[in-house]
Amino acid sequence: MRVGELTIEPVHDGVAVVPPGDFLRGPGADDPWAPHRQFLTADGKLELALGGFLIRTGDRVVLVDTGVGRVDHAGFRGGALLESLAGLGIGPDDVTDVVLTHLHYDHVGWTTSKGEVVFPWAAYRCHASDWAHFVDRPDADPGAVRKLSPLAGRLEPFAADGTVAPGIDVRHAPGHTPGSTIVVVSSGTDRALLLGDVLHCPVELVEDGWSMIYDVDPDLAARTREALAREMEGSAVPSAAAHFPGMRFGRLLPAEGRRLWTFEGA
Repeated sequence: MRVGELTIEPVHDGVAVVPPGDFLRGPGADDPWAPHRQFLTADGKLELALGGFLIRTGDRVVLVDTGVGRVDHAGFRGGALLESLAGLGIGPDDVTDVVLTHLHYDHVGWTTSKGEVVFPWAAYRCHASDWAHFVDRPDADPGAVRKLSPLAGRLEPFAADGTVAPGIDVRHAPGHTPGSTIVVVSSGTDRALLLGDVLHCPVELVEDGWSMIYDVDPDLAARTREALAREMEGSAVPSAAAHFPGMRFGRLLPAEGRRLWTFEGA
């Protein structure tokens, strides 16, 4: 995706193929997926990409999210992120900034490996509320603490919206997690959104009332998504979420009293 003078490149780590109802649930008693089969595979599964996005801006090499890591469990298969980066001409030493949209395991898989920081020269950034929730609180999940604690010496948390690198801004969008964040990429008058896990499938933008079972605060997450949908509708700003198939960008369009999602190049 070109954004003015910047390019956003997907960095694939793997894919998850899961029963859709195990993750997303729609309104009404009938099958909520019936009108939205275009977002499912031919056999009715939900395909979730796993990975991150690479942005080169000035002398900075910024990685937004780091995938799930070496996993092969419950439909989730990952482990290719470093090879994908190498295919883009980037090694771990080249990354200057890692921006984490939130701290769920499938977005931090390559932050550390066996207790060592994977990108040794990078500043790691996430919202302070997520660090407090996943690492600092007394009842934090021990697996998350083990995974993330090695970052502490390189962590530069943010607590307010603002710029983290030239052309890259962070914007708080809480609900899925306390510090869930949207990354705004801009150059000149052009703009694109990296939505993290504010949503997992475009169906959550097309109509209201969907819920994601792993939202920490479901009511707040729903309000955040619905406000985002109204902002995006007809704006022509391309957007991508980390789990969209192929990590593809798309746009939310108004269509005869409803919203319509279209992927770029479709």
